[in-house]
Amino acid sequence: MEAVYFYEDSISKNVLKVLEDDFFKRVGYTVRECCQLLGSERKGYFLYIKANSEDIDRAEKKFEGLGLEKLSGEEKKLVTAAFVAEEENAASGMGMIFG
Repeated sequence: MEAVYFYEDSISKNVLKVLEDDFFKRVGYTVRECCQLLGSERKGYFLYIKANSEDIDRAEKKFEGLGLEKLSGEEKKLVTAAFVAEEENAASGMGMIFG
């Protein structure tokens, strides 16, 4: 399961503090500035988490009150595709180095 969130720069420090939790280190996440991903018009950051549904639910509880916006619909598909493509490009680059 995948979840994608958007948050503005104004709450970035609070979000990064929550992401320091061991739970997120175990689950794994990726943060990208919006303008670096898809040339988005948004000003802020996308947070991508790929985990099982229980871990996604637990993450959302930790995000309560921070002001993150969970993406859905077409925007979620586009942003998720960009994160997946970035992961695949990184993996293929490592394969060329060590292959």
